[in-house]
Amino acid sequence: MKKVSIVVPAYNSEKTITRCLSSLVNQTLQDIEIIVVNDASTDNTWEIMKSCEEQFPDKVVIIDGGVNRGSGGARNQGFDFATGEYIGLVDSDDYVASNMFELLYNKAKEGDYDIVDTGFYSERQDKATLYTGDNVTGDLDDQKRRTLITCGGYLVTKIFKRELWNNPVIRMREKVRCLEDTEILLYMILRARNIGNVKEVLYNYCDSADSATKTMDLDTYYASIYGAIGATYEKCHELENYEGVKDAMEYAMANMYSFGINRCLYEKIARYGADIKNVKRYFEGADPNTEKLLRDLAVLRKNAITIPYDDNIEIQNRISQLDIAIMKECDRLFL
Repeated sequence: MKKVSIVVPAYNSEKTITRCLSSLVNQTLQDIEIIVVNDASTDNTWEIMKSCEEQFPDKVVIIDGGVNRGSGGARNQGFDFATGEYIGLVDSDDYVASNMFELLYNKAKEGDYDIVDTGFYSERQDKATLYTGDNVTGDLDDQKRRTLITCGGYLVTKIFKRELWNNPVIRMREKVRCLEDTEILLYMILRARNIGNVKEVLYNYCDSADSATKTMDLDTYYASIYGAIGATYEKCHELENYEGVKDAMEYAMANMYSFGINRCLYEKIARYGADIKNVKRYFEGADPNTEKLLRDLAVLRKNAITIPYDDNIEIQNRISQLDIAIMKECDRLFL
């Protein structure tokens, strides 16, 4: 068994994957496997992957996915091949510090942690962030889980015990443009017994100007939001720790609900201005397709979110009163 399996989905990544893989094959932790999954690339990504495997056959495993399944589907193929005690994820347009996985693994073994997180640097924002502070490390209780859920974070800055993925089996949604891992992170926070951190900036996040989330039409973005809300509820609401953090989980879903509504109403909000007195006008004269999208979203919300907005302190503290008013109007019109 390897100490860490690192799963890398790759789609048309010829400009960035060499840097990514170079940062992985040169890790100071030697007993690792790097599983790179080609997600039906149409450029030279596969050739670069083959060259890397030829140079580092003891570390690199490449998989030709055959059909495009999205980053979630490509990662799922990697999970199925992973043999490591822990699993980490790296995106093919990012890169990591050479000692990242040694530090994460050593910390994991030190505390027998289910998850270990580290800091990341966003090139676009020129900002370093560590989501898992000392206040939430150690054995997890409701308050720590609530903080982790509401503060956010990323899968790629963490390593996870492989059993969290396989006992029972949990996998990502496939053929999804964005938010394919939203419910997985929340699920892992609910499932994990404990969490550790390495207070260094070890992951470099290279958000590109033409990334999927910035070039997305309404229907695609809506499908991502709708799928994320539904998957979050389905995968998480029956877990043992859900009730203790229900307010935080429903805040997370309400936040996505708000994003979905606002995307549907984007042109109206831009036209009339973001002001609570204009809320009713945002919905007036909606075309049949927009009405259907909003109605379907509201019906999904009704099933997943049961605490009234005014009674959920996390929603009150973290979502603006304007956005809450927009959600209430959507509920009134379509439920």
